[in-house]
Amino acid sequence: MTAALALSTLAGIAPAHAHDALASTSPSDGQILTASPGRVSITLNNPPNTQLKGSNIIKVTAPDGHTVSSGDISVSGATLTTAADIDHPGKHTVQWRAVSADGHPIEGQFTFTFAGDPASTEAAMAPSVSTPAALATEPQGPETQASTPAASQTPDNTGLFIGVGAVLLILVAAGAYLIGRRAKAASGRTT
Repeated sequence: MTAALALSTLAGIAPAHAHDALASTSPSDGQILTASPGRVSITLNNPPNTQLKGSNIIKVTAPDGHTVSSGDISVSGATLTTAADIDHPGKHTVQWRAVSADGHPIEGQFTFTFAGDPASTEAAMAPSVSTPAALATEPQGPETQASTPAASQTPDNTGLFIGVGAVLLILVAAGAYLIGRRAKAASGRTT
């Protein structure tokens, strides 16, 4: 009986859902551009949550550290876009943060190089020393995920742990009930 109860409980546990992830970027990570794209965008595998104003962020930083992105983020389906006045040759860093449809924040960063005219390609390929500033509105806490590629982000297993805990609790309760019943039956026979 206890085994059947445990199996039926396990069968009712839904698998844990993975959070949304980055599907693509424009420009792509590591791309070398000879013309300014005028905008930078990220595309997620699902549309982001747009209910919280200012929670979706794309920040583009030039090689000298100044921000070249401007204006509000526009959202079209699963794609978030911001205007970017890219006029400095060199490696640009894009930091992004979005809120999944389930309310969990996801974030990351990528780079692209703006070579400008073909004569400046060699200068653009030289390593630049810059440390991009942290996103100004990004809260720091345990709920934020590390900046890792989408493929290496660890899925959330909270649902699985809750389900296993519930099964263990049911098994312990069933065992205690059976032991109590046997003890009661044994004490009834001895009197």
